Amino acid sequence: MAKEIKKIGDILIKRKYITKKQLNNALEEQGDRPLGQTLIEMGYVKEHEITEALEEQSLLKQTLETAKDAVANPIQYKALWFIVAFSIFGIFFIYSQLTGTVDEGIKGNAVTNELQDEDINAVSVKEKKLRLRYIGHNSKLKEIQDTTVQIKKRNATFKRDVASEFKGTNQEIEDVRTIMFDTDSVISEDLSDLDDRFFTYRSSSKNDINRLKKENKSLKQRIDDLEIKLNDIQSKLKSEE
Repeated sequence: MAKEIKKIGDILIKRKYITKKQLNNALEEQGDRPLGQTLIEMGYVKEHEITEALEEQSLLKQTLETAKDAVANPIQYKALWFIVAFSIFGIFFIYSQLTGTVDEGIKGNAVTNELQDEDINAVSVKEKKLRLRYIGHNSKLKEIQDTTVQIKKRNATFKRDVASEFKGTNQEIEDVRTIMFDTDSVISEDLSDLDDRFFTYRSSSKNDINRLKKENKSLKQRIDDLEIKLNDIQSKLKSEE
């Protein structure tokens, strides 16, 4: 029976709600969902258009089912059979007249829709390229911003290290200056002490030299006196002989 009833996709195409290409796209994306729901989600049709197509499909289905029951039970539906058959032929005749007059226009519109679809696809490709360029631009900009942040961080770190080194160097200079001052003080004290000791030694030596000079002078006088006495004694001895 499914083969005898017109499919909803064909009804939508007949009504110029969608193109064949859109139908094929929806069938590829359909999965387990109803085709009408897929078409609505893809933005190809509106809900009331699906409702109209389903109503037409349901009417055709009911008509065909009634006709089949009448054919299967001709006695039970004898009176109704002629009415149903006439109704079926009348509906199909009217439907064919209504739809047949626009078939040529539909074909032309189908070509136009395909061209429009190609234009839409081309625009979509351009939009994707622009989006990719925008994403690439943002990525490049973010990379530049990250690089700038890193440079600023390194600069701040460098300034902090230089300030720390400068502070350390100043402290070392102050320490050396303090050590030098302390050392100069010690050296000055040692020199002063040596100078005092040298002055004391020089004074003591001078006194010792003067004392020795006096003692030598006294000793020389005594030696001279003894020599005189010795000479006198020798002279006396010679005279006695």
